[in-house]
Amino acid sequence: MGFLRGFSIAMGANIVVFVLSFINNKLIYLFLDEADNGVFFLVMRSSLFLALFMGDWLRLSSMNIAGNDKHIIPVLSANGFWYSVTLGLVLLFSLSLIPPVFEGNVLGFPSRYLPVIFITGIALIARNNWQSLLLVNHRMFFYGLTFVLWVSLFLILDIIFLVIFRFGLNFVVAALVITSVVSALWAFITSIITNGHTFRPSFNVFRMSGKIGVRAWIAVLGMFLMTNIHVFSIKPLTGSSEEGWIMVAMFSVSFRVFALFQRGADVAGTVLYSHIVQRDDSTGYRMTMLVTRNIILVSVGFAVFCALIGKTLILIISSSRYMAAYNPLLLMLPGIIAVNAGSVINNYYWGHTYPLKIICAPFIAALLGLGLNIALVPEIGVSGATLSFSLMSVVWFMYQVAWFVKDSDFKLTEVLVPRLSDVKHVISRINKNVFRG
Repeated sequence: MGFLRGFSIAMGANIVVFVLSFINNKLIYLFLDEADNGVFFLVMRSSLFLALFMGDWLRLSSMNIAGNDKHIIPVLSANGFWYSVTLGLVLLFSLSLIPPVFEGNVLGFPSRYLPVIFITGIALIARNNWQSLLLVNHRMFFYGLTFVLWVSLFLILDIIFLVIFRFGLNFVVAALVITSVVSALWAFITSIITNGHTFRPSFNVFRMSGKIGVRAWIAVLGMFLMTNIHVFSIKPLTGSSEEGWIMVAMFSVSFRVFALFQRGADVAGTVLYSHIVQRDDSTGYRMTMLVTRNIILVSVGFAVFCALIGKTLILIISSSRYMAAYNPLLLMLPGIIAVNAGSVINNYYWGHTYPLKIICAPFIAALLGLGLNIALVPEIGVSGATLSFSLMSVVWFMYQVAWFVKDSDFKLTEVLVPRLSDVKHVISRINKNVFRG
């Protein structure tokens, strides 16, 4: 399947997921009180962090290995299966080792939700690994449908539990567990059908995954820290508890816009990654160059649109109480463009076994962001955090571009400046691949 066809399917699924997630989040905020919303948010984020921290190395290394030898996919599927089962048993057994002093609360939330975090996280690790195997074989329909199934079932269960029966937090948490497990089973079944599966693992292949996976883990952790350093550093820099939480809430509005922008770049980068691991260098460089400058074009267009309707957008995302977030949002837009475009180049290098010159850069950028926050947040508040985000992101992006230009021998303008011919080519390919089948 061609890149644009795959991108169109993945983007379509992403749009559906975004809309359904927005509706589901609205229901949760409407039907749960503030305390329960806080517990659920922490449980959800903890589950996602567990999946990222302990599973993304497996997902990314599986794509890298399978991209070079698709015959090995059934073994990668087996390794992912047994890794998930073993990790799940270890984490669940660890619950019995929690000291009695922590039986009521662990890390700020009730310890009774730890099994939920573990089961959900393990299910997401397994699902993501099987999805990576679908992606590397360009089974984009099944790949996208797995996400749609997850969020659709979550929404249906929340409508039943919250809207119809008016149940509470425990049932929303149950819905999270059910949907995560079902989506993992769906990814497993579709991977078996399309890619094959064996229950006989291979330690040699697992060791190969580990060698690649260490760099993948470092890369993912670095990107997470770079894009989240401002979320975690605003509160300690503000002094007053109430003022600090208000600043975090105001920053969260801009951060949600950033997350919305990043969806398109993430889809493009992920689909690009699955192609890069199977292409020669010259083809990969050209594909990355074209995607990067077109992501810049689209991101600039969305940024201008966002600046024009920013206050309306804030009303849709939050409420009129957050109108003070408009100016900080404007300051964050250049950084959003930089992260979107830089993520595409990032995925090119991730497809080439994660060179240290690339995977170390986000850690340095995170330190730069922290330093800028220390200097700016006490002086100009939330605007300081979003300005810091933009400065940090632009520096990181230009570092990525400098290495890419050096390695590829493309001119700087070829990477950064969109062309009218690109727009015409994209439109023609979409017409051919999507509308004409």
